[in-house]
Amino acid sequence: MKYLLSSLFLTLLLPLHLGAQQLALGPEVKLLVGGALELGGDRVGWVNAEDGGTQVIRGAQGVSLMAGAQLRIPSFERFMLHATVGYKYWRTITDGAHVRLTRIPVHLTAHYWLNDDFRVGLGALTDRNIHFKADGLGEDFSYDPSFGVKIEFGWRNIALGYTRMRYYGATDRDRCAGGLGLTYLVAL
Repeated sequence: MKYLLSSLFLTLLLPLHLGAQQLALGPEVKLLVGGALELGGDRVGWVNAEDGGTQVIRGAQGVSLMAGAQLRIPSFERFMLHATVGYKYWRTITDGAHVRLTRIPVHLTAHYWLNDDFRVGLGALTDRNIHFKADGLGEDFSYDPSFGVKIEFGWRNIALGYTRMRYYGATDRDRCAGGLGLTYLVAL
């Protein structure tokens, strides 16, 4: 009888013991891919077209393709961190010339989920290798690497953001490279 009661007692308590042995979950890291469209800023480059008009490229203008990582820590379920690097490009419509502004944006953004769908974000960013090429229609410019901040409001994978940044050149005044943008990122 003692043997039977002991076995029954262990059988009933064993699931309780196993339930207490939860494994601690580590951070969840996922591949992040996406793109962005940004507009605004001061003019950072311009060319005189053959028809007498001037075509301008602004500091924030560009279409970006990016990849990076998304970090989520289970104990902080409402927080998320995005780190991305990309290529940002903008071109004017100019006959016979390839007038463009290119740069490499690097972003680090922390997000807080307000609920299951909406989030806010604040981040630091830098643009590297900032080059304006006039393709013979004007003067080429290169700007020093720039640093800025970004504020975002997002719904699921889409975010509307404002960037505050300035471009500095060796022989030119500083120029605003901040503006509004729409970003779409997917974690794989």
